Amino acid sequence: MQVLFEESLILAHCWDINTVPKSNGIMKKTINVLVIEDNEYYNNLLSNTIQQSVNSILLKGQYQLILRSFVDAGEYIRQIKSGKLDCKDSIIFLDYYLGNGINAAHIIKLLKEYSCDAMVVLLSQSKAIKERNNLIHYDYFVVKDNLAPALCCLYLQQYIENKFSVTLD
Repeated sequence: MQVLFEESLILAHCWDINTVPKSNGIMKKTINVLVIEDNEYYNNLLSNTIQQSVNSILLKGQYQLILRSFVDAGEYIRQIKSGKLDCKDSIIFLDYYLGNGINAAHIIKLLKEYSCDAMVVLLSQSKAIKERNNLIHYDYFVVKDNLAPALCCLYLQQYIENKFSVTLD
């Protein structure tokens, strides 16, 4: 298992954990995860928690994880629009307030424009965001508190189980 870490000048982090096909030629199933959170500390916390939560799944050898993490939502938008990043079949952990006048509604609108079939977990420190934003489509809402990373991992596990029709321990 190889871990790559890239950081551009505008703080767009990308962790890719790439594995090769099994020796019998069967390709591994890919788990695509995006974290879009402008707070670098919380972004790293959530990304690392997600990484650790799927390690046991990855060790079984049937799956590979591609985890991309952005602290600059503008960079994420540029990559989607340029075609450098595919958002299909992904789970996205998305902070509501992303800085520079960008919020989750902008990202969700972009996902819709590019026909992204993604499960969206909306994150915010304020419970009021959930009540005020019933017009934007997201699958789950998580209040950013001390339990949020663990809850996000449970949603990721549910996503994996539903996508691959498996039951995880």
